[in-house]
Amino acid sequence: MTVEIRPIAPDEAVEFLRIVPGFAGTPSWEPEPPAWHSGLGTAPRFDEPASSQDLTKAATELCDVDRTRAAFVDGRLVGTSQMLSLEVTVPGTGPVTMGGLTAVGVLPTHRRRGLLRDMMRALIDDCHERGEALATLSAAEGSIYGRYGFGPATYQTRWELDIAQARRPYRHEQQGRIELVDARTAKAAWPHLHDQVRQNRVGEVSAHHGLWDDRAARTGAWQYLLRYDDTSTVDGAAVYRTPWSPDPSTAGTVEADWLEAASAAAYTDLWAFMTGLDLTRRVVAGKRPVDEVLRWQLADPRALRITRHSDDLWVRLIDVPAALANRTYQVEGSLIIEVTDPFCPWNQGLWHLEGGPDGAHCQRAPRGASADLSLSATTLGSLYLGGTPLGPLAAAGLIDEHTSGTLERATAMLTQPQAPHNAIGF
Repeated sequence: MTVEIRPIAPDEAVEFLRIVPGFAGTPSWEPEPPAWHSGLGTAPRFDEPASSQDLTKAATELCDVDRTRAAFVDGRLVGTSQMLSLEVTVPGTGPVTMGGLTAVGVLPTHRRRGLLRDMMRALIDDCHERGEALATLSAAEGSIYGRYGFGPATYQTRWELDIAQARRPYRHEQQGRIELVDARTAKAAWPHLHDQVRQNRVGEVSAHHGLWDDRAARTGAWQYLLRYDDTSTVDGAAVYRTPWSPDPSTAGTVEADWLEAASAAAYTDLWAFMTGLDLTRRVVAGKRPVDEVLRWQLADPRALRITRHSDDLWVRLIDVPAALANRTYQVEGSLIIEVTDPFCPWNQGLWHLEGGPDGAHCQRAPRGASADLSLSATTLGSLYLGGTPLGPLAAAGLIDEHTSGTLERATAMLTQPQAPHNAIGF
């Protein structure tokens, strides 16, 4: 068996896409009850594989082709993977470049032969050569990517809000102007709005090619909201629908597909609008931050019930000193961290981090230095965006504290006041 890992040629794009799960018509997760998904149905429906016409069209729109890494066995394309050139917002310093892993697939006939590992090796090495200190992904299965140094770093929720029970503790006076617009008008406003939002929310990712086109082209009775401030600038947007249901228990449900707001006033106005629609009994929203502000705007916070809590963005530090120096820290402090990273051996060893609210630097610890903390690259990935507490990881045996008080100091430095969140995915 001869194995070759390389970028695809332009004339191989259709065959590449044919293997990617989203085009192959195969599921990337197990069936789950309705409360796991955003809407009323049991799960997103997987249709027939994409037609040759659809594949040909998608192949012409495939971006970052030079960053694909396909597995060829005896000359046949059997595995796919790709890094997208994106940005992710990190604490204190805003967006930084990263590689976004996507389009991972291996034909069932060629699994468990090490092809995924070979593709991951090629992708991570490419990121390292490009000077990208980080890579991220959203994992279909939770047991796969830890072995390659990725750790879950952001989480998301799916919730249901009982309108009658919720009520608001005050009468809401709408501050901005909200308009229902067509998909074309909404699509024109979304990119600038998202770029505003992601500057200040840790974990937010830049939009990948085709995202807004796909969102505006969705079928079904989707409604598009834009919120304008007092200067007639769009500072909030939402997409929702009110699907008809023959079942009285699910009638009157609003499905909120996406909401982003660049100001607190825009956020409040948009949710007040959607929770105040006529004949609405319940609002269902997926892919929401774990620290949803709406809960604290209700007279009865129990009316907002979490029905799903799952990991979202997984982070991998490709260049440990560069990544740790690229973000800021809540308080001034110094740590000597021992990192174990067999997949990227250049990261292994002792690193001296000094950082605070104004910046940081990180370099190899001097000879003879002793570690304050020891952890794996996977654990460091989970901690990097500041949303994962250190205490439970230490209790689970994933962090070893060698110097008394270091765990408390590291917690104060790394943890962020707002939970990191990724609204759009890739």
